[in-house]
Amino acid sequence: MIGFGNRIGSDFDNVSQRLVYNYIATQPDFRPVPSKIASEHAQRQFYDFIAGVFTALYHNPERIGMTMDPDETEDRPRPDRVYEDESRKYLAARKLRRQNEEKIEGLFDGMQRLAELGTVGRGALVVRRGELGIQRRALETLVENLTRLGLRCSMDDQALCLCSDAYPEMWDAWKLLATVGAAEAAAYDARWRQEVGDEARLPKWQVTTHRRYLSQIKNRIFKRALFDPAYDFSVDVLCRLCDDPAGYRQFADELLAQGFVKRAGWDGGLDVTNFIDLVFTKTYVGPGGEPLKLQFRTRFESRYYRQILYTFVEDKVAVKTLLREFGALPETLQDVVYGFTGECRACGFCNQTNRKLQYNNVPAVCRGRPVRLCYYF
Repeated sequence: MIGFGNRIGSDFDNVSQRLVYNYIATQPDFRPVPSKIASEHAQRQFYDFIAGVFTALYHNPERIGMTMDPDETEDRPRPDRVYEDESRKYLAARKLRRQNEEKIEGLFDGMQRLAELGTVGRGALVVRRGELGIQRRALETLVENLTRLGLRCSMDDQALCLCSDAYPEMWDAWKLLATVGAAEAAAYDARWRQEVGDEARLPKWQVTTHRRYLSQIKNRIFKRALFDPAYDFSVDVLCRLCDDPAGYRQFADELLAQGFVKRAGWDGGLDVTNFIDLVFTKTYVGPGGEPLKLQFRTRFESRYYRQILYTFVEDKVAVKTLLREFGALPETLQDVVYGFTGECRACGFCNQTNRKLQYNNVPAVCRGRPVRLCYYF
């Protein structure tokens, strides 16, 4: 984690530092690929450059206009902050986080665009200004930010030229990532079009979401320096973030050995703070022949103070079946299940469409105490 150690569940100096740490914590290991475009040395230089960007922003988020507001999360608001709506403090925290996300994601969007449009020559990346297609002020801001992050930028009416004293050979790798990202986006787009058919028949929001996701595929590959997009780094990253790395890897291996199917995603890429979503799933046949889906999920989300979340058995039918057999479980396993489900609080979620219905809970006995277990939360 670029020398920062494991800071999961820790306080940070400000909200931007917390956000940048999430990039640092979930950065995959360096995996070079054989390439005629960029040598392994060039790929390593670019990987180190990206690590340097994260390090610089962690120590000084204001370099690119991120704020220095005191640390807070959606589930842990600041005690000294006055909120307009005390019942919706989490929305204020979310708005502030997304304002800062836009700064750092905008930076990488700009860098990705330069990679797509630029040409490499004499230790520099050169982009013709007429091809950029962005407003003058936005271009000036991008150049200012890149300069603050250590690049030498020169611009005239014809072109923008980028150089680096620290990483002079990284530009071929910069271009390689643009090629890799474009290929991955094109492959995803082809699969999507095969599934949906005629794009003209789709609602506008669906098409817009798809196009945005294509851009996010390229952005993710670029900012992760992911030269090998086939490298599934989810288990590697989550192992080093959890309290017991060896135990987590053993657990993942045992699930695969028992026939669980692994799926790693990034929550559709629609929220950059949902960095990793790793799920192991297996479908069983229930007592009545019904399919019961068992899932073990690990999710890294910066919305929450803890940042890393573990859940299991998300199939509500399977949960209900498990709770009905609660008394047959060993007490230690009862404690685990109880900790993940808890008792009915009469919150009204289960009967919100008809308040005349009884609450959906399962009567049981936990450690000698009668309880009514909720299988929703």
